[in-house]
Amino acid sequence: MIFSAATCVAMLLSLSACGQDGDSPTPKPTGTSSSTPLSEPGTASVFLPSDGITLSQNTPLNKWTKLEKAIVDALVDQGLDNNDVSTVSSKSLDDQADAITKHLEERTERNARRQSDNGKGSTGNTPHETMIIAPVSSPDDVTRQYGDYVSQTLSRETTGNESPSTSPASPSANAANDDASQNNGVTRLVSALEQARKDGVSVILVANGIEGYKPDAFVRLSTLSSIARTQATLLASKLDLSQTTSENPKHVEIMLPANDDDAMTKEVFASIWEVLGPYYRSGVVVSPSGLLDSHSDANSWNRVTFKATDAHAVGTELSNRLGLDGKDGLPAIDGVLAMNDFVASGVVSTLSSAGYQGSAADINPQITIGGIMDNIVGNKDLKKHQVPDPRKSSASVSGEATDADGDSATDAWPIITGYGAYLSNITDVVDGAQWSTGLEDRNGYAKSIAETAVLLNAGKTLTAKDVDGTATINGDTVPLIEKTPISVSANNLKKALIDPGYIKPADAGL
Repeated sequence: MIFSAATCVAMLLSLSACGQDGDSPTPKPTGTSSSTPLSEPGTASVFLPSDGITLSQNTPLNKWTKLEKAIVDALVDQGLDNNDVSTVSSKSLDDQADAITKHLEERTERNARRQSDNGKGSTGNTPHETMIIAPVSSPDDVTRQYGDYVSQTLSRETTGNESPSTSPASPSANAANDDASQNNGVTRLVSALEQARKDGVSVILVANGIEGYKPDAFVRLSTLSSIARTQATLLASKLDLSQTTSENPKHVEIMLPANDDDAMTKEVFASIWEVLGPYYRSGVVVSPSGLLDSHSDANSWNRVTFKATDAHAVGTELSNRLGLDGKDGLPAIDGVLAMNDFVASGVVSTLSSAGYQGSAADINPQITIGGIMDNIVGNKDLKKHQVPDPRKSSASVSGEATDADGDSATDAWPIITGYGAYLSNITDVVDGAQWSTGLEDRNGYAKSIAETAVLLNAGKTLTAKDVDGTATINGDTVPLIEKTPISVSANNLKKALIDPGYIKPADAGL
């Protein structure tokens, strides 16, 4: 099955932000804009969350402090002085609301002094300001494994029990209290942002949409569903599933870490199933563990979910699924959709210990991430070649068939996908043990955010032509900043990670 260009673009760019109705940018209209000439770049204030904490000390590259620095550098490149850019990191929505309120009060005082210095009754030369804010969210431990840049919905409606037990031992009471605190923080943050608008400050909202609030521009980042869909698409292309037959199927295991919210986990699986489901149903893909089959559907999500509490939990789950501790040989496995680098690391370690050999470079080497991405965005046609895979449908090592390196047919290394670009995983990517990882285009986002801030400071009315399109948020059309996530494998690691300065050559063992 060859995906249409529109479908594939949706797979990579449907990073549906919370609180929005559309999944992809609308075509850039030719609307009119303000004739205000660009002059002074104005000032900017950046309010981002503090870096999240992951389950291990190996953290993703998608961290708030790194985005903050990239935005500040981009603003300076656009002509702002360092003294005209302020930054604040906050641990909670309440702290963030307080920081914005304090900033606005200090700004009002500065403007009053400026007017006084310029003479009574003078308006002075008050520079326009754009506020860049990513509202603090409360991701669970699994969401943190993907990095800080995962979009979530912020609502002012209480979602917990309205009359919770007051017992401190009651989980439902704690959850309801957390909900009430979160919703109160959202209400206070919206009030602060509305005050900013009254004060003439423009607002660029990053990652997390807020129910009932319309920013001057929205920066849409990835969702867990879009990350899952992208990995499924890359895996399907690399294994050349459109050319595979049920007589010689591919063996693909889905390792889906369970979020605290079952609805979220179900939604993530649905995105995977949208891509891989047709292959399972037709028998072109089989599950090595047997947890999925031709009768599975989008409601089969709970069969492949597990608690990814630590690296040992990942290894135990995979070993139990595949029976790797048994003595009946190694099961054939062509691909593992691991969702993030934390899970991928556990998969790599477990398969290596079990005796699987080789690397992702041995599997369909003609199809690379660069080729897949170019094909998806329509830059060029992907010329597919038959996968050089001698494996048959045997479920264990027969000792007869071997691959190009002489390894037994069923102990050949599978395709393993991940996300997060953990520094601890980069050497596995270089070696081909992990075929792909991914991250947001941090530098691209920072550049566009800075350019948009300068346009807003100049009084320009933004149109889709000024940014990357538009999105519908809470029923309103809002200018949209959105970049294609960066997918990385050994073949493009230098161009994707080292050249832009995301990592150093030494981080990749080079």
